[in-house]
Amino acid sequence: MSVSVLLGGELKDGLVDQFTEICTEAFQVTRAFDGCQNINLTFHVEETNKFVLTEVWDSKEHYEKYLAFRTEDGTIEAVTDMCVDGPTIDIFDITDA
Repeated sequence: MSVSVLLGGELKDGLVDQFTEICTEAFQVTRAFDGCQNINLTFHVEETNKFVLTEVWDSKEHYEKYLAFRTEDGTIEAVTDMCVDGPTIDIFDITDA
């Protein structure tokens, strides 16, 4: 079953452009990763340091493999360092509704 992943957080002041550049490069690998259907970066309209990565994966297992890859390559640590409190990750089952 496909899953929707929301990875969100609040960036430290002055890091929006740097974070966007990192995501632009990283998403090339992400979109080619086995099981990735889609990934987007969005910023809050009023609180511009708040972001959400919206992702769709073939399954929770596919996402977990990807998350392990990003943990091993240091991306998760880099993103965590850029955030005020570190990002949150929520995984949701997509229904046929």
